[in-house]
Amino acid sequence: MMKHKDIPKLLIILYFINLFLYSFFSFINKEEITEIFWFVRIPILFILYFISSKKRKIVYLSGLLLYQLASVFYYVGTADAFLYATVSSMLFKFCLVLLILDLVSKSNYKAICVAFIPFFVIYLYIIEFVVNSLGDSYYIWIVNALFTSFIGGVAIINYVNDPKERNYWLLISSILFIVQIGAFFINKFYIKNEGIYQMVILAYGISHYTFYKFMILKEQEKE
Repeated sequence: MMKHKDIPKLLIILYFINLFLYSFFSFINKEEITEIFWFVRIPILFILYFISSKKRKIVYLSGLLLYQLASVFYYVGTADAFLYATVSSMLFKFCLVLLILDLVSKSNYKAICVAFIPFFVIYLYIIEFVVNSLGDSYYIWIVNALFTSFIGGVAIINYVNDPKERNYWLLISSILFIVQIGAFFINKFYIKNEGIYQMVILAYGISHYTFYKFMILKEQEKE
């Protein structure tokens, strides 16, 4: 009989097998199979966190559900669905911001504000690159940029000041979130390219897993 402690390990393996298969079948253009692996990515991570965590933070679980909702809307592909997806994605980032607010202190908030700037500039450049395609979602993406850049600023300052394992995972996650969005915009609005789409898939999958690792390690430290 499988022990309870072995279930998270199994789910982690399942998560990355799913990520690999999603990437592979997408690469060979098997859309009907790809849809299965695309849809179950976040549910696997949701169950993994629910089983692994003792605190089971509602904000994080809600964020995962919002991201799943955003993925579904992006898949639909209509103009209205893209707007709904953008809102859901922005709310997901807001949930992540709430989860890292306790890492901001009086001693590091100025440094975080400085570190925030390059992330925000990069994000604004990416948005400006596809601005004509964003329509009504333009200002929502600006807010999303603020949230994502804040996460990046917190991640880099906390890692520089305290290079412990949890801060390493948060830093990797924040960088990959920006890579994911940049590749997503280029692939969707500028040039369709399978290599760029593979970058979106991998950055997406790894960024979510690394933030999950940050959440678990942060919880274990407090215990």
